[in-house]
Amino acid sequence: MKKRVYLIANPTKQGSSEVLERACGIVRGAGCEARSFTDPVELFASGEAEPPCCVVVIGGDGTVLRAVSSAVNNGIAVNAPILGINYGKIGFFSETDIDGFAGAFAGFLAGEHRVDRASMLHAECGGRGFVCLNDFMIGKQGFSSVAHLEVMIDGSSMGMVHADGVIVSSATGSTGYSISAGGPIVAPKLDVIIVTPVCPHSLTVRPVVASFDSVVTVVAHSDCVLHSDGAQLMQLEKGSVLTVSKSEHSIGFVRLGERNIFKLIREKLA
Repeated sequence: MKKRVYLIANPTKQGSSEVLERACGIVRGAGCEARSFTDPVELFASGEAEPPCCVVVIGGDGTVLRAVSSAVNNGIAVNAPILGINYGKIGFFSETDIDGFAGAFAGFLAGEHRVDRASMLHAECGGRGFVCLNDFMIGKQGFSSVAHLEVMIDGSSMGMVHADGVIVSSATGSTGYSISAGGPIVAPKLDVIIVTPVCPHSLTVRPVVASFDSVVTVVAHSDCVLHSDGAQLMQLEKGSVLTVSKSEHSIGFVRLGERNIFKLIREKLA
């Protein structure tokens, strides 16, 4: 039986359909079955008894985040590892570009790879639950307003934070929105939860790194908005309570060689 590979591309990026077609050709040329999708939920909810050997995601980091979060938040487990083809600006999650995909895919089929697991976060608010790969962000409603938030870690209060918002991120998300807001870079293989204030009105409010087993509670003392991996989820009325903790879900990424995250940051965020 042929190995099955699912492929998805960001349809909003010009030329992505051509890249998708080229990638499908490489997969088929390697003797595998290629199935392409346009909707992440349809991709992961294909109903096959056996999952594909991998999922090829073509696009930037946002494409990977949307594909993963839309699947998990629709109750679909992402069992197959993701092999990313960078067709975006940064591509932290990607392992290759389209020109190097043939060699990368051959290495994957030959077993010359490893699968790095990335932990995810779970948030609950008002009886609703969400899962993210990078971060949750509780932010102010309007450009001229301020978010007034009380933040607690395992019941211990950090005090009131008056800021544009607060980011609660995973280790993977440390190189996302959090790093732009002054949060720390988390070394590989270290699972933590990072709480990063965004433009706080007090210089004494600093980012905090907590155990991945911790529970972060954020109480909104003003009307706010909840975002997950860059997408708006819901309005948070004054008095809303959000809890963030580790998720039972994790995502695998195909890696063909050693990754120096510090070098990646220098190269991609220069």
